[in-house]
Amino acid sequence: MMSEALLAQQMQGTISPIRQCPTFHRLNLEYVAFLRGLQPPNIAKLLDNGIRGNLHQSSKSGEEMSSLHAEMEWQATTIFNQSLQLLQDKEHFRKRLLANSNGSFVLYRAGMSADLASKKLSESLVVSDTGVSQRILLAEQLLIDALSVNEHNYRAHFELGWIYLFLLDKLPESTFHLTFAMQQADVCNPQFAQFVRRHLADAWYGLQKFGESAELMMSVLPHALPGDLEVRYELSRYLAASGETQAAAQQLAQVVGRSPLYYVQAQVEPDFAGNSELVGVLQDLRSVRVQRIQHYVHAQWQQNALASLALPDQIDSGALFQQVVEQHERVMTHLPYVTLSQREQQIGARILAASQQRIIREVRLRSRHYEQVAEKERQRWSWINQTGGLLVHLSTILLLASLMFYLLRFVLDLFGIGNLLDADAMVSNILGSMLLLGSAGTMLLQFVPWGMKKLLVKQMELDNTVSFLKSSS
Repeated sequence: MMSEALLAQQMQGTISPIRQCPTFHRLNLEYVAFLRGLQPPNIAKLLDNGIRGNLHQSSKSGEEMSSLHAEMEWQATTIFNQSLQLLQDKEHFRKRLLANSNGSFVLYRAGMSADLASKKLSESLVVSDTGVSQRILLAEQLLIDALSVNEHNYRAHFELGWIYLFLLDKLPESTFHLTFAMQQADVCNPQFAQFVRRHLADAWYGLQKFGESAELMMSVLPHALPGDLEVRYELSRYLAASGETQAAAQQLAQVVGRSPLYYVQAQVEPDFAGNSELVGVLQDLRSVRVQRIQHYVHAQWQQNALASLALPDQIDSGALFQQVVEQHERVMTHLPYVTLSQREQQIGARILAASQQRIIREVRLRSRHYEQVAEKERQRWSWINQTGGLLVHLSTILLLASLMFYLLRFVLDLFGIGNLLDADAMVSNILGSMLLLGSAGTMLLQFVPWGMKKLLVKQMELDNTVSFLKSSS
């Protein structure tokens, strides 16, 4: 893996030219990856550092970048594949130049000079600050010498134009060499010609010829790969700079709708800043994501059994569901676009789960409410049950006393003195009182406050509903 010091040096020295600082664009990195033979992890690191730098310069947080790891890897792989294609094309072009030299040492030496220039240019990306300018100037001179011998070397024209565009800030010279490279490559390497056109459009952009930049990118668009969103993003920038706001908005919407990475970049893009229509496009795209989640949630709710289940105590499951949705909608207005775009179904599923939990909680709360009301009523009328208990207790005492009297008289009868306890009338009165007190006590013990049974029935229905909802979830 590339060291942090080297990453920082390449970002500062090459990836962010002075004329574009502090804004990073992927175009700045595409040829660097070829020169240095960077692997996808290194390219992804440079992409991440570049966009984080954009966010930092605009005083925005870069926290959402961690969630764009997959996007970064995809972009890095795309650039890596492009660098491999550039390498294969260069090898093929070198062999063709050698075959066309017909043994001419001058032409062979010119080709070697161009190759050496590429090497020196590659070295300039990793040497210390004191050696950077020397190697860049040497690469420039080697390329000029090679072109003085063979002006049809379109790769040398492109590399010299690239040096002028990104390293030396000589934009008129850059447009000259890039135009020549484009015209030459159109004949024998149309794919490379489209790559040159993108750099030429960037050079015209640096010269504030925004119309020419947009026109060039429009010619590149039909030849771009379906997944190459960078071309459309560059086109939206040039259209915005040239005043074609509506066309820029259309291109930007297509790019951002397919990749949240470009939403992050567009938020800090100087070409879009201050343009109310383009800022509105970004806000509308965010609203579209929220609406997609809302549509998903409502569609799934209609298929949920809770939507049609009749709940006890006139509980409205639809109203509770809408209440939860509104709460989550307020939260979604503060979520980053990246989160909304990457976790649409997850957010929707969470809202549905929260709705079900809210309904279960409402049923449980109703049950606890009725339980508390019943308990208050029971405590309010508990003196009646307590009185009944006291009466039952007294009747029990009277019964035991009567039993003890008859037992004692039976014992005395054995000794022939049973007539001492001849009090049947009094005992009969006691037994009658016992029966009266026992009956009254039993009735008072069974007393239930008015409406208590209805509360208990409702509580039982609610508890059964909670058990059913939990088992079905």
